Amino acid sequence: MAEDLQVTRQTINAIEKNKYNPSLELALKLVDYFGLPIEEIFF
Repeated sequence: MAEDLQVTRQTINAIEKNKYNPSLELALKLVDYFGLPIEEIFF
């Protein structure tokens, strides 16, 4: 997943643990990756 999104595994881990807020660009990549509305991923 990290490779697909062109970020490090540490970045993904930090997002999962709510220790890092992704940039808008990365947030949109995550939405695209999972095919979910942004509200389901981040709220």
